[in-house]
Amino acid sequence: MTTPPPGHAVSEEGETHTRNNRFLLSSVAFLRSKQLSNGARARVERKGHKPTFLAVFEVLANTVSWSRV
Repeated sequence: MTTPPPGHAVSEEGETHTRNNRFLLSSVAFLRSKQLSNGARARVERKGHKPTFLAVFEVLANTVSWSRV
């Protein structure tokens, strides 16, 4: 039995409802990235990251609220 390769650092951030659904993660992060690009305040530390990468961190940190309509 072999161990699976380690995931990307973004996928290792924590357990959230979007972690197992890549489509949902990318959809929510895309919308949040647009907000950040238009001047929204970041909900996690920027640390020099661009809005797209920052949006993924925010979604994985469960700081972005969303709902299915």
